[in-house]
Amino acid sequence: MYTDKLKWDDRYRRAGDTIGPPWPLVVRWAAKLAGPVLDVAGGSGRNALFLAEHGLEVHVIDISLAALQVLARQRRERQLQIFAVAADLEQFPLPRCRYGTVLVVRYLQRSLFSAIKAALRPGGLVLYESFIEDQKAFGHPSNPAHLLRRGELKHAFSDFELLEYEEGLLEDTTPAYLARLVARRPFTCDTVATP
Repeated sequence: MYTDKLKWDDRYRRAGDTIGPPWPLVVRWAAKLAGPVLDVAGGSGRNALFLAEHGLEVHVIDISLAALQVLARQRRERQLQIFAVAADLEQFPLPRCRYGTVLVVRYLQRSLFSAIKAALRPGGLVLYESFIEDQKAFGHPSNPAHLLRRGELKHAFSDFELLEYEEGLLEDTTPAYLARLVARRPFTCDTVATP
């Protein structure tokens, strides 16, 4: 969506080349992840850079060209294997059975659940963290389209092997109401519901 692109481009331009630390979920699981990794809505690459520094090939998709330009500068400086695509995830199809890991942090597009599952190779892992509806108590985000219902993420990946799941007020960085999931795709490509 064009207005989303403008909003995110503006936010990343204002931030400059500032890149925060990787999310704690990614740090905890980094040693167990297989590549290539798909970082969905990966922004300027806080998680992608960290994983690439740990030897993984990382692919980043984000709507913001400004964010990906920051990532490109960091990738060149650090000589890392990161590939980036500026695309609207509402229109960009994900490849099937391609990735060892799919990472989604604080982004929610329910229509992508099936495509994320299908993008994983058999035995691949999905790491997913997003806000739940209780987050409205903190004021942002408050749009129901950007907030999971309690239990929704766990249910969406119920055909995967659940390795970690937390939901509620979590305080890894700043307090937030989140659902956090790590799950393994079944070991055959035809056992997962696809789009």
